[in-house]
Amino acid sequence: MVIQVALKNEAKESASILDASVLAAYNDSIQKYNQTLRAYLSKYAQSNGALAGSSPLMQVHLSDSGLLPGDAKVITRRELETALSRSTDFLSDVYTDFGIVLWTPGDSHKTNDLPAKVMAEQLKKRGIELGDGKLVPLTVLSLQEDTNSDYGSVFILNDKANKDNILDYRDFKWDHRRREGISSAGLDMDRDWDADIVFLGASNCDGRVAVVSGEATSRKILENHLTNFRQEREAELAEIQRKYAKREALLRVE
Repeated sequence: MVIQVALKNEAKESASILDASVLAAYNDSIQKYNQTLRAYLSKYAQSNGALAGSSPLMQVHLSDSGLLPGDAKVITRRELETALSRSTDFLSDVYTDFGIVLWTPGDSHKTNDLPAKVMAEQLKKRGIELGDGKLVPLTVLSLQEDTNSDYGSVFILNDKANKDNILDYRDFKWDHRRREGISSAGLDMDRDWDADIVFLGASNCDGRVAVVSGEATSRKILENHLTNFRQEREAELAEIQRKYAKREALLRVE
C-alpha cells in the first residue's frame, strides 16, 4: 500500500496514512471523557506501522487534540480526490472517514437524533442554510460531552468552520447515501464514496487516518512508519521465538 502521495500543490503538501506514534498519547488524552464516549474513542490500534481504525468520533478528537504531528491535518474530501487521482494504490484495501453529512435536523435512527438536531442548530447559528444537505469536514468539528447522547457526546463547530468549508453534499459524487438525519462521510474499502453509515462510532482494524501535511511533517510521518513497522516485526519475531523455545523445552521434557 502507498503510504504517501504528493498533492503537487503550491504548498508542496502530501497526503499520508498516519503512523501509530500518536497512539499512546491519544489513549491518555481520552481518559478525561465519560465512560460511554471513552468506549467509542478507544478503538485505535497499530498495524504495519500505521494507526489502525477510523470513525468520525475518533478522527474529530484526534484532530482537535493537538496530537497530530507538525502541520498535519485530517484530509478533506477534495484533498482525498486529488490524492487518489495521483495514486490508485493510496488507501487501497482500507477505509477512512473525512466528514459527516447532515440532511435534516433530526433522525429516525434514535442514536443519531440528538447529534443531528445539535448540528443543525450549530449551522443555523453560523448563518449556514442546511438546504439539501451539508458535508461538514472533520477539521471544523469538536466534541462536546453530552450524557443525553448515546455516544456520550455531540459534534459542535469549532472556530475553523465557515461558509467556505461547509459544502453542499450535492457538490460531490456519492455511491451510497441516506438523505435524512446525519451520517459519516468516507471512502470505503471498495473505493466507493459513502454517506450512509449511520453509526458514528463504528470503527474496525481496516480503517486508517489520512492526513495532509507539508514537506517536513510528511518526512517525519514516513520515518515514524518505518520505525513502527520494524518494532512490530521485531516484537512478532520475538514472540514466535519465545513460543518455539517453549515448545522445544516441552518436547525435551517428554
